[in-house]
Parts: sequence; structure tokens; C-alpha cells
Amino acid sequence: MQSAFLNYLKAVLWFVLSLVVSCGNDAITKYTGTHISPWQVAYFRCLFGTLSLLPLMLYHGPVAFKTTRYWLHLLRGGLLFIAISLWSYGVKAVPMTTTAIISFTIPIFVLLLAPIFLQERVKWTLWLATLICFGGIVLALQPSHQSFHSASLSLLLASLSFGLLDILNKKYITQESMLCTLFYATLIATVLLAVPALYAGPMPTGPTLAWLLVLGISNNLILYFVLRAFALASASALAPFRYLELLIAAGVGYVFFQELPTSHTYLGAALIMPCTLLVMYRQRRNTAPPT
Repeated sequence: MQSAFLNYLKAVLWFVLSLVVSCGNDAITKYTGTHISPWQVAYFRCLFGTLSLLPLMLYHGPVAFKTTRYWLHLLRGGLLFIAISLWSYGVKAVPMTTTAIISFTIPIFVLLLAPIFLQERVKWTLWLATLICFGGIVLALQPSHQSFHSASLSLLLASLSFGLLDILNKKYITQESMLCTLFYATLIATVLLAVPALYAGPMPTGPTLAWLLVLGISNNLILYFVLRAFALASASALAPFRYLELLIAAGVGYVFFQELPTSHTYLGAALIMPCTLLVMYRQRRNTAPPT
């Protein structure tokens, strides 16, 4: 009993670390986006992410590069290209807390897409939760001018793209290793981002390039921390801790960017968080094997 509790505490620690790194990545994206184009931020994020994975691929040998689903990796790489580009653009102009809240909508987009791509039946309670969730999004965003509105829309479209990636993983990624899947997706996204990044302006140098290197490496660390957490505890047991990201984002936004969340932000979050928890709980319950 004590051993199980200690494993759970370790899982929570790994999971919280993934949230801290995720907020750190958004902060780096926001900071570097004030010096260079979002295209370049997205490009170097994927480039350094791919290069940091390469030693692991070489360590595992030729088998790590072997795949039979080239078309799937192309599709995932294209979606990642869209998602990272939109996210890099949106994070620059939107408060950190708003970014965190919009990221909570990814399970909602997965729910909306499931009947189309996975032929899953969705009960009316989940549709109601989805409707309330999007009401919370409108309340939280409260766009005050056009640039803020376009950035918020960009983040929502990025969340939709990440939701499509989750759908693809759920339906097709069964025999591919996580390392192989991650490597090819980031490699393809890097190739697609190369041309717009080249024509977006002068390439970064000095401290900006160093921060982008940290961004690329820590992007892979998030997956590592999440996998370590899920190896010790179930995803549903860790799901409530997902919303600590809002507090972490609020702290990072205040300390580094002097951002203060509005009352609309908190009210929107209060609507979104229980709805996404319900969606994740019901999805895992529906997909759990019978006992």
C-alpha cells in the first residue's frame, strides 16, 4: 500500500514537471517571438527537437528508423507543421493564462472529431459538456481588439490540429514506436517550415538561438516526463493535476511578462475545467477493456 502511494506521488511529480516545462516552452516561444518571426520560432523548435532525438535513434540502431506507414508520418508531420506554426503565432500575442485555457480544449476537439474519424458514439451528456466548454472559451477570451482576436483564433485552430493528431495516434499508431513517430513528425514539420522561415527575415543569433535550442530539447522532455508519469499511474488518476498548468502559467506570465488574468479568464476556466475532466473520464471509461 505504501509502495503504491509512493509510486503515485512520483507519477504526480513527473506529471507536474511536464506542466512546468510546457509553460516554460510557451514563455520561451512568447519571448523569442518578439525578436523573430513565428515561422522561425516554429522552425527552430522542430529542428532542434529533431536533432535532439537523433542520438536516441542512432543508439537504438536501424530498427528505430524502420516504418511501414510513410503516408501516416507525412500526414502527421503536415498537421504538426500547421499546429506549431499557429501556436507560435498565437502565443506571442495572448496572455499565458489564456494560452493554458485554450490548451485545455484539445480533449473537446478529440470528442468532436471522434464520430467522424473513429465512428464512436457520443452521448448527449458529452455534447452538453462540449457546449458549456465552448461557452467558457468565449467568456475567457473576451477579445478587446482585432490582433488579440486573431491570435486567440490561431490558438484554437492549433488545438484543433493537435486534436486531429491525437485522433490519428488513436486510430493508426499501434505498431510504430513512440520514438519513431515523434522523430518523423518533427523531421517532416522541420522540412515544411524551412522555406517560410528562410524568407521570414534574418536568422536568429546569440541568446535568441540559445533559447530556441532549449525550446527544441525541452519539447521532447515533455513527452519523456509524461511517459514516466503514466508508467506509474493511470492517465485518469493524473488528469485533475492537468489544471495546475493554469496556476503555473499565471505565475510565469506575472513574473516574466507582467500579465494579470482578468475575472473573465477565471470564470471561463471554471466552466472549461470540469467539462474537459468529464469528457476525459467518459472517454477512458468507454475505451477501458472489460473486467
